[in-house]
Amino acid sequence: MKIVRMQTENRTTPLGIDNTKPVFSWNVETDCPNWKQQTYRIVVQNGGAVVWDSGVAASDAMVQVPYAGHPLCAATRYTWTVEVGDGKGTAKQSSWFETGLLDAAAWQGCFIGETEENTFHLYRKEFEVPGPVKQARLYVCGLGQYVGSLNGQPLADTVLDPPWSDYRKTCFYQTYDVTAQLRAGTNAMGFKLGNGMFNLPGGRYVYFERSYGKMKLLVQLNILYTDGSTASVVTDESWQQGRSPIQFCCMYGGEDYDGRLEQPGYTLPGASTAGWEAAHQVKPPQGTLAASPLQPLRIMQRYTPVAVTQKPEGWLYDFGTNFSGWARITLARNGAPEGTAVTMVPGELLGANGLPDQRVTGQGYHWQYLLNGQAQQTFAPDFTYTGFRYLLVSGAAPLGSAGAGQPILQALTGEFIYPDIETEGSFRCSEPLFEKIHQIVCQAILSNTKSYLTDCPHRERLAWMEQTHLIAPGIMYNYGVQSLYEKMEGDILDAQHADGLIPCICPEYVAFGYHRGFVDTPEWGSAGIINPWYAYQRWGNVALLKKSYEGMKKYAAYLAGKTHHGVLHHGLGDWLDIGPNRPWAQNTPVPVTATAIYYYDLCILQKAAAILGKPEEAAAFAAQAAQVYEEFNAQFFDDQTDRYATGSQAAQAISLVTGLVPPAHHAGVVKKLRQDITNRGYAVTAGDVGHPFLITAAIQEGLSDLIYQMTLKTDVPGYGYQVANGATTLTEEWDGPDPKQPHGSQNHLMLGGIEEWFYGGLGGIRLLHSAQPFGTVEIAPFVPADMAHCAAALRHPYGMVRTAWQQEDGMVHYTIEIPPNLTAVLRLEGQPSCRVGSGVWQYTLPRRKEVEDGTVE
Repeated sequence: MKIVRMQTENRTTPLGIDNTKPVFSWNVETDCPNWKQQTYRIVVQNGGAVVWDSGVAASDAMVQVPYAGHPLCAATRYTWTVEVGDGKGTAKQSSWFETGLLDAAAWQGCFIGETEENTFHLYRKEFEVPGPVKQARLYVCGLGQYVGSLNGQPLADTVLDPPWSDYRKTCFYQTYDVTAQLRAGTNAMGFKLGNGMFNLPGGRYVYFERSYGKMKLLVQLNILYTDGSTASVVTDESWQQGRSPIQFCCMYGGEDYDGRLEQPGYTLPGASTAGWEAAHQVKPPQGTLAASPLQPLRIMQRYTPVAVTQKPEGWLYDFGTNFSGWARITLARNGAPEGTAVTMVPGELLGANGLPDQRVTGQGYHWQYLLNGQAQQTFAPDFTYTGFRYLLVSGAAPLGSAGAGQPILQALTGEFIYPDIETEGSFRCSEPLFEKIHQIVCQAILSNTKSYLTDCPHRERLAWMEQTHLIAPGIMYNYGVQSLYEKMEGDILDAQHADGLIPCICPEYVAFGYHRGFVDTPEWGSAGIINPWYAYQRWGNVALLKKSYEGMKKYAAYLAGKTHHGVLHHGLGDWLDIGPNRPWAQNTPVPVTATAIYYYDLCILQKAAAILGKPEEAAAFAAQAAQVYEEFNAQFFDDQTDRYATGSQAAQAISLVTGLVPPAHHAGVVKKLRQDITNRGYAVTAGDVGHPFLITAAIQEGLSDLIYQMTLKTDVPGYGYQVANGATTLTEEWDGPDPKQPHGSQNHLMLGGIEEWFYGGLGGIRLLHSAQPFGTVEIAPFVPADMAHCAAALRHPYGMVRTAWQQEDGMVHYTIEIPPNLTAVLRLEGQPSCRVGSGVWQYTLPRRKEVEDGTVE
């Protein structure tokens, strides 16, 4: 028995947390089958002083155990030890976490920054370190975003710091351990600022113009010397500011950089500061300073071009895949005059002229670099990114093609940016098309995972809320996004209006006036209720449920005030479903999806209230849900035909999954859904909202054979169609990569519901929509007759769950692995359901024959 993966606040040895009641988690590795934890004991210490001793708790809990000791101190390292018992023996292990600056009083300096529009400066400070350093921590809030260095070395290999937020409510800072970077004597640190989402000045393409203020910087360096003395270096007017090489910077428009203005040694002691001046103290932002809760953004993958073509306008590079990030170029000046411009224009698609087509993604977006006098120089933007596959480079040429006095492009790399999160799932199967679909969906998820889940990485970069819960199963199967969901729920609570409305976009950077549904739509705003519930189901995260509960209640009350006889009539409905009148919902009436989601909200609130020890509120929500149930069926259900409203895929599926179907008609509603899909030749009609519910309904109701056939199709809009027509990321519309007329964004995650079926259908690992309690996982693989094998894996908070099956000669061979402390309910074809504990379980069972309706006998 060995304790592993000790985490505080979902991270291993986190630096600078500001939750004063952090939660602890751990796993156990053991070869003992059916292993269960019987007891745990947590001891937290500050130095040698115990600040909390949980005592021996008779519990199998090993995730989300909350701290309950003395108040934590700011900027302090704590050691915690957990001892686990299984009734036969114990194991013990230790880890640590460190608090950040827990309140405004802990900050000693002031913000410095810009005082004029469209100006950019570098900031630096020299300071003395008189003796040996035991510990040094640097706390930085740079708005909109910053790049920092200390003694000529980057603070970290992270990018686009800090996370975006509603800066009127919350401004994030980050903590760095710089102990090893300090040296005796004179030291220097420096920062470069960019606008980020804090200030959107326009000037080129901009999706919306908005400013929370001019760029500003707050820094605090806390030094603890070996003799016990302390010192701090903070931002104030003793800092210096000098002209920045950045000439233009807009998240939506690109970045211009004048290499002639570079000051490469400005973060080193003794650097020339000719032309520099005293920095200006500026007004702080409105938002409260908070420690970043996220894994940082990094350059996680790099691409080299797969093809290059000369055009009259320059050189066109193809990276072979769509991704979000930027390009990095290395240039040899080759005698070119200083100030020579090299311009990079990215694009997802090529137009009829063979050049990057930015009509959908933002016309005019580009990066421009002006050469300095160095023989070789490298450039990549610091404060803006986009989604692209192609890059047109003008002003430079590849080696062997550059003329005299023309810069030589020596190297070009595409850099894919997303958070440094764990890949927690894997899916493989014998159907190549399914593996390609899985790949393009994951590419879209990662492309749109930044400070929140964006809709697209170019045109909007906004946090549209519906996808955060509708595609949550697929995202949570694949990636370790617990911290991201906690942060996004904070964004929701920050954005929630006084009347309880949760807007469609959180942070609410922009409100569209031409359709009220872009502000107020139940299927979007309900993320504020559904996401905390999914976080509880996926990770056992009671703390988020508790933190969000009042906001969840407020939104439910807001929706209640919008109902007419228990039914909601407003919103966008099943956005981008299949039909001639896109993007508006056309196959399913808006009140059907809006009211079904509202009912789902009430059922979740009933469960949440019970978990949080509020039985009277749980009963009230149950009664409210019962009224909506009656009205929904009275107004939309035809009990003679078992159809909801139009009988669309979305209407039938969402009614089934949310629990709105009367038991006596359940089989009939399922049958009508099956008939609709088969009558359409397995073509999908559901859109943004309806399709994820179709996937879930198929898994729950034994319709996986239909999803199998639908996903194999390449001749009608859908997943197979996208792959067949060259998509390398999931597109915004089912037929987005139409070879005759590609349209919409080519990098969207909102139609990624198929991931739930890959893992929960074929792989059989049921997750968010299972009826099992947190400590139990349901395993029920679907085995198509003509698929040879499949394997899926998922990191449960207790450890890795793995399933694999292969079939040959009429037999199916299953291998199932369950981690310690978890129970599994196995539902395998040809065998009664059974419960097993941890261990590796293998079964060989005869394959059952399919009958005409797709079921088995």
